[in-house]
Amino acid sequence: MTDPAVRPDPSERMCPSTPAANATVFLGMITPAGRVAYVTPATPAEVALAAAGDADTPVESRYRLAGPCVTSSCGFWTGDHCGLGARLAASYQEAVGPTEVELPKCAIRRTCRWFAEQGPAACPACSHVVTDTR
Repeated sequence: MTDPAVRPDPSERMCPSTPAANATVFLGMITPAGRVAYVTPATPAEVALAAAGDADTPVESRYRLAGPCVTSSCGFWTGDHCGLGARLAASYQEAVGPTEVELPKCAIRRTCRWFAEQGPAACPACSHVVTDTR
């Protein structure tokens, strides 16, 4: 059994796909293949935002950023869980099927909203998400 003292409070959950305006953690870079190349250990979002400069494309289309889950302030919040994380995990499993995959080295897994709610099924789907706020 997991020691409750080491489990983060649900109110401290991180969104693994947040807009730059709410970002606190740089999760990774988007590869040309459209997948996330994760960065570990946790790196402040300011690192990615400073490197982004004044490019013509949104920073979210090049970098994956994480930030505090804003629950009811987010359009994906269902009232008790993240609807986006649930949809992504389900659609990925439907398309690919249940597979045994090695989970990526993710800097926020311990506090990740999607992982907390969907378990390891969220991780393969997460690596394909590009947050583009055009």
